Amino acid sequence: MYLAKQFGANWFTTVMGIGIVAALTYSSPFRFPCQHAIGIVVFWGLNALFVVATPLWASRWLLYPKEALEDFRHPERVLFYGALAMGINVVGNDWFIVGRHVFHPSLAVDVSKAVWVVGAIVAVLTAVIVPYLLFTEHQVSTKDTLASWLIPVVPPIVAAATGSNLIPYWGGVQVQFAVTAVILAMFGMTFFLFIMVSSLVYARLVYHQRLGGAVVPSLWVEIGPIGMSMATLATLATKIHAILPQYSHLLEGLAAVASMALWGVGIWWIAIAAMHTLFHLRKRGEGIPFNMGWWSYVFPIGSFTSGTYALGHLLRYDFFVIAGFVQLLILWGCFAIVLARTVSGVVNGSLLQWKPPADAFLQKEHANPQHARG
Repeated sequence: MYLAKQFGANWFTTVMGIGIVAALTYSSPFRFPCQHAIGIVVFWGLNALFVVATPLWASRWLLYPKEALEDFRHPERVLFYGALAMGINVVGNDWFIVGRHVFHPSLAVDVSKAVWVVGAIVAVLTAVIVPYLLFTEHQVSTKDTLASWLIPVVPPIVAAATGSNLIPYWGGVQVQFAVTAVILAMFGMTFFLFIMVSSLVYARLVYHQRLGGAVVPSLWVEIGPIGMSMATLATLATKIHAILPQYSHLLEGLAAVASMALWGVGIWWIAIAAMHTLFHLRKRGEGIPFNMGWWSYVFPIGSFTSGTYALGHLLRYDFFVIAGFVQLLILWGCFAIVLARTVSGVVNGSLLQWKPPADAFLQKEHANPQHARG
């Protein structure tokens, strides 16, 4: 199980990326040939990956607890526990969006609800524990500030956005109101943390030297919570008529105005991140070496696309339907490149080593000579 030793929470960025591509492809309001078939195929791939990834990650805790605990002492590796939380929520959301058309609808909804509860709990724990460790244990400086600091605080708003679809399926009005209250609380938790962390990121971009090519993909993380904020507000506005009828029209207007304003902020971040990316692809830049951080080109773009979809459903104007389709095409382009590079890295051993290095085996034999002779 040497493979499990290397399998940290960062690998759930692949679950996030594949999952959001499946849901957005299947549910695209701009219809195109085979979209449902493609979405279902990617949905099956997501479930296969999740079934493999979860035991591998759990095995790391059972077989290599020292290495697993060491992640919490590392200010960069610990961030990816947010990817674990978001990966769980994405799987649950895909069972609602796609799974209802593959399995019996009530079964798919029950699975989605169960997974959402687990994902919401993990999301809140991540948003509390990781910042606490940053405040009390980790040693960082302002120049270390990256948009990847958002990864552990974004999960509650991902849970809020995905949970909004499930509101009508939670029994009576009292239960639906409780779920809505929890969703709004999680939205508030992440939204204001997003503003604070983004302020730090902006300051780092202003006062320190430009980002290096290896970390420039992290800038794309910024559009993730923007998209999920849009999705939460716009979806809630269409789901609470039975719970808060006296506020439904007010919330629809607020959601429309706020989401369109956030859409503008997202476009600005996309422009800034794209220019950084293009700079490092030119001769003056450093290049962008491939690593798992490249999945920042997938899930955040997908999150922003989901927000555009939700805004289109709320306002019912072709502008956001067409914008959402353009974003989906860009998402698929990024997804194809990153997935191909990831599969290649796994196969050739540059991302995951399939067996221990020979020198490590020799060192083990040298440290246990009697065992080696026996």
